[in-house]
Parts: sequence; structure tokens; C-alpha cells
Amino acid sequence: MADSLKVRQAIKRKFPVIDIDDSLQSAIRLMAEANVSVLAVKVGEEMIGVVTVADIMHGLANDYDLDNTRISTFMTKCDFHTASSTKHSCIQLDEDQDVISAIKVMYEAGVNHLLVTGERNEPRGIVSSLELIKLVASGKREELAS
Repeated sequence: MADSLKVRQAIKRKFPVIDIDDSLQSAIRLMAEANVSVLAVKVGEEMIGVVTVADIMHGLANDYDLDNTRISTFMTKCDFHTASSTKHSCIQLDEDQDVISAIKVMYEAGVNHLLVTGERNEPRGIVSSLELIKLVASGKREELAS
């Protein structure tokens, strides 16, 4: 049953977004207000990467200036193969990928959040390892009930 579950079933399609020029302080505030551990980063209307709570912790531990350090300093940039210029690569998942394969990708990469893309590599949302684990757990419960 778990191998028939798809990443699209765990995607957060609405998630907080921060601008690449916003400060570390803005990211901290937004994460706290939205009660999330990942923010999508945009330039204009184009999603270009993510910033995670681990990135924030790195900034705090290394005494980055909260008001003057920009998101661009420590975010993970992604390449979505858009019409604009090429970005640095980051790991992404396809929304049709099976959940167990996605968990393996996250585990091997040592990350807890990934961007999810759909047809033509357009961004679809963000998925967390916790949401994937919850999906596997719900699939196993359904399997046991049948």
C-alpha cells in the first residue's frame, strides 16, 4: 500500500513565502507567526528556493546580523528550468513520485523539506518528511482496516 501513495498526497500547496531580499529577522518572524519550519523564497512571482529552520539556526549560531543579513545569504536555491536564467540546483521531488522513494531521497540528502514539481517542472508546493511519514502511517492504517 505505501508504494502506491504519491508525494502529491502530502504536498502543502499553501505555504508562507518570503522575498529573497528580506532579512533574517523577517524570516524568523514569519516562521514563528505561521508556525512552520520552512519558507518558500521568491523573486517577484518566481519561486527560486527554500529557507528552513536549520538555515535560520545556522545564521543565529554564526552571529549573522538579524536586520542586515538577507535571505539570499543562506537559502537553498533551486533550478526549475524556467524561461529565466539558470539557478543553482537543489533536490526536488516530482509530485507523482512514490512516497517511499521520496523518503529515501530526503534521508540520503539529509533534509526534511523539499520542493515538489509537476509536469514541465513547474513548482507545485513543499513537502516535509513529517507529512510523508503521516501519509505512510495513514496508508498502513487503511491497509490494516481492509
